[in-house]
Amino acid sequence: MNESDNIQSYAFQDLAIRLEELFPEIDSDVAVNLLHDNAEYKQFYNKKKEMLEQNSFIQEVVDGHGQITISTKEHEILLDYLNVVNWMENMERVQLYFRGHIDGFSYLKKIGAI
Repeated sequence: MNESDNIQSYAFQDLAIRLEELFPEIDSDVAVNLLHDNAEYKQFYNKKKEMLEQNSFIQEVVDGHGQITISTKEHEILLDYLNVVNWMENMERVQLYFRGHIDGFSYLKKIGAI
């Protein structure tokens, strides 16, 4: 392995470390961008927010502090809330997947690998 190979190997390792450190910010950016640019995501966000405001028991269940009993109707509401959260998280994952491809391609181009 020559010096150029060592530098490129280090550059790839360095990228992984930097991305790991930046991931919370990248994750947050994706959610904010979806909220501003995707009408479906915004509807889910608003529904989630409304459900939390109208159903205080949801936060109690999610936080998991101690025993809680909920009614059949509250259980249905909780399941609906969890479905909304799941849809939002899936949309975020798709965006992160594509963002990773874009960032990876840009990085490889920048270091002359492609």
